[in-house]
Amino acid sequence: MLSPRRQTALISLALFVGLGALAIHASPVSAGALEARLQERAEASLRAIRADDWASVELNGQVATLTGLAPNRRAQSAALDAVARANWAGGVVAGGVTEVIDQSRLARDGAKVQFNADLSGGRVVIRGLAPDAAMVDQIEAEARRLFTAGADVDLTLAPGSAPEGFEVAVRLLLAELSRLDVGGGRITSDRMVLTGLASSTATATQARLSIERGVAGFDGAALVRTDGGRFNTEILDPIHCRLLIDSALGGDPIAFAPGGDSLSESSSAGLRRAGAVFAACTASPLVIAVRAEGPRAADEALALARSEAVIEAMAAAGAARERFLAESAPPEAERALRFELAAPPPADPQPDPEPTQG
Repeated sequence: MLSPRRQTALISLALFVGLGALAIHASPVSAGALEARLQERAEASLRAIRADDWASVELNGQVATLTGLAPNRRAQSAALDAVARANWAGGVVAGGVTEVIDQSRLARDGAKVQFNADLSGGRVVIRGLAPDAAMVDQIEAEARRLFTAGADVDLTLAPGSAPEGFEVAVRLLLAELSRLDVGGGRITSDRMVLTGLASSTATATQARLSIERGVAGFDGAALVRTDGGRFNTEILDPIHCRLLIDSALGGDPIAFAPGGDSLSESSSAGLRRAGAVFAACTASPLVIAVRAEGPRAADEALALARSEAVIEAMAAAGAARERFLAESAPPEAERALRFELAAPPPADPQPDPEPTQG
């Protein structure tokens, strides 16, 4: 039987152990509580720089691991720095991140660039992809500043969708588009185009030259004229031509009468603008393919008739009829209407000259 003194000692020891365990696991400065608070701070630091749309962080004690698909190196470095500075109320010494393991990846530059801006009635409609939420905010603010009638911005976040210089290219395109009365512009991974109508020849020339000078990494082309005037340049690159046709058409789909091949008034106007653009392009032919509504021969015939109607509307703006090809696309085709510049056939090789007889 234990003496009273030993019993007291054992009880004291048990209390000491219990209080120690409580301090380790339940105290505000316990390892578990520290990690939870530090997790919250690290996540808050990513939200503060708008990196939470692509980055995630996990804490193991005071070691943080960053994962995600970074839109560019600058965003990646900012996220790593923000997590490294995260600390809870105890400060860096008592509860800060001591190490950051970088398991984030850089998205392939220019993988999915798609930026469309269309101006009508003083209002701009912007669609496409943006690399992060911060750039979406910047684009929206710039659009609302430039276009007094308002801006409709609907950009999908896509990390890796912006190569170097993308933001500068967007600002330039929006600035030049805001000079026009009506028009549209497109940016891809390495090209930028603008087309539309300006109030004066000087404005049209300035907008064209600005886009052609462009931004490093983006090959620019523009077709801008006054209402009733002519484009004063030719487009040699087939890709530029296709993008300019798309810009001239604007954001509204081409609409046909149900069961027929007649075009709506707005569709005819858009196709005439596109036809004027194609008339300034040197590449040919332009394939117009309308999707058939069903598998029957009658459906295919209607699709072909609609393709011909599109061609007639575009040719009315000055593009030679023989530069077009009409096709019907199968019902399972992805797009209801496809504009495609066919690759020119390879040139026939020239025969070697006959050797000169001495």
